[in-house]
Amino acid sequence: MNKNIDREFKQAVEDGAFPAAQLCVAKGGDVIYSASYGQARDDTCFDIASLTKPIATATLTTMLVHDGLLKLDDTVYQWLAGARLPAHRQMTVGQLLDHRSGLAAWQPFYRSLPMALVGTEEGKHIMLEECYAEEPTGAPGAKTLYSDIGYIMLGEIVEQAGGMRLDDLFAQRIARPLGIANTFFVRVDQAAVNTSSRRTTTSPDQHVPTPKHGAQSRSRARKAGEHRRFAPTEDCPWRDRVMHGEVHDQNAFALGGVAGHAGLFSTAQDVHRFALEIYRCYRGESKVIPSDPMRCELGEPRQKPATETYCAGWNRPSRKNSSSGRSFSPNSIGHLAYTGCSLWMDLQRDFWVVLLTNRVHPTSTNQKIAAFRPRIHDVIFEELIG
Repeated sequence: MNKNIDREFKQAVEDGAFPAAQLCVAKGGDVIYSASYGQARDDTCFDIASLTKPIATATLTTMLVHDGLLKLDDTVYQWLAGARLPAHRQMTVGQLLDHRSGLAAWQPFYRSLPMALVGTEEGKHIMLEECYAEEPTGAPGAKTLYSDIGYIMLGEIVEQAGGMRLDDLFAQRIARPLGIANTFFVRVDQAAVNTSSRRTTTSPDQHVPTPKHGAQSRSRARKAGEHRRFAPTEDCPWRDRVMHGEVHDQNAFALGGVAGHAGLFSTAQDVHRFALEIYRCYRGESKVIPSDPMRCELGEPRQKPATETYCAGWNRPSRKNSSSGRSFSPNSIGHLAYTGCSLWMDLQRDFWVVLLTNRVHPTSTNQKIAAFRPRIHDVIFEELIG
């Protein structure tokens, strides 16, 4: 245990930055530091929100491109029957992947969906139609604008090209081959949608059933006693309860718990194992993730960009005010999650930092993680790498 890193985390918990956290730091593929803080245990599963984008949706996209089932210059119009705006004829898979589609960052589509339709095929269809009707804020390809809406649409394209649900594709092509059994989507259970109980005293020590792949799998999981610890998230006014073992993101929940922009749960150790495979992919050594499209997308940049840029679903650290701190090289990739999680990988120095927190518990108005992230990355670099 490093006393300076330990002190920073304990102080962050005391200051209310988050009630629970996991940390995993790796160098050259080997874990050099791992710890849990606050209410978290090593096996606590966190809602990793937008880390779903690079870990599931973007990776599956590059796999399907490698397989010849999808092309980066395919248009949204070609793949999505409901996408019939003029812009959809120019909007490409590659633009969705790298947040250059022109679509807005977010819209509260869930507000127009009756609770009775959440988790149903009809409800998903209505939500997707809302996405397809969203007019872009600018011409496709003209600028970078981070977009949940774009990744909802990309997730649907991945499902159609892959021939199965996104969670099943992820389990079959990524989770099982990598042995990351604690990384999964949780499909919405209508019984949970209709409950009137307010679970406002949840903690990571409570074990919650983990339904993953439909009613039969839920039944088998409960019979086998398959329960997991989950870090609780927000006390959600829309659902009138604390989120615990169900996706925090409202649009993802309305889509049935499985979406291209959010929905994954994981542990720091599992995210590390995924990062290790990305590292191997970058070196041309992965047996799971095809190296050709990924390495092409992650080509080494000459300098840190002045503003946010994306490649293969990953963010590059900007020159100033990056959440990765001051020490990550220009040849780094990473991603943040609304719930307080992040992954930053320095491909030049062969190290990465996995940080999982539930900073949104009990309220998403807590923004203290913004100052903590860059500071803890700097401390980690100074103590363990530099």
